[in-house]
Amino acid sequence: MADETTSSSAVVTDTNKSDTYKVTDEQRAEVTAASSKLSAEIASITSSKQGAPNENNSTAANKPNANVEFEPPMACIRRLLKQVLPKSTNVSKDSLATISRASGIFVLYLTACANDVAREGRRTTIVAKDVMGALKELEFEEFVPLMEKFLGEF
Repeated sequence: MADETTSSSAVVTDTNKSDTYKVTDEQRAEVTAASSKLSAEIASITSSKQGAPNENNSTAANKPNANVEFEPPMACIRRLLKQVLPKSTNVSKDSLATISRASGIFVLYLTACANDVAREGRRTTIVAKDVMGALKELEFEEFVPLMEKFLGEF
């Protein structure tokens, strides 16, 4: 058994059970590399669908970085986690940042897939049924009934 040193602090601690989950620097690097790779894949998918930006495109020329990443605000992530986790659970800043990044990547991925569904229907506007179709296509069918219930309430 290899000796793993954990130079990083505990990521999530449940104070009732005193369980501590630690992340090694190697694991953190793997997650960062995987999220960067996924971000690059999403960027290449969306840029290939929209056409590569060129110097004549004024909107691309005005932006210093055309591949702007989306991360929801930490306060929103913290609020959501407080709603779903037991009150005795503490979440570190690293965990919040990781969850925020992962949720941002998921939103971009789902949006790109929903855009594909809308284009298959020869539409340029993404509507709720496109998002539902994207969830099914990405094999997240278990979320569809919850989303339909949410849409019914609002």
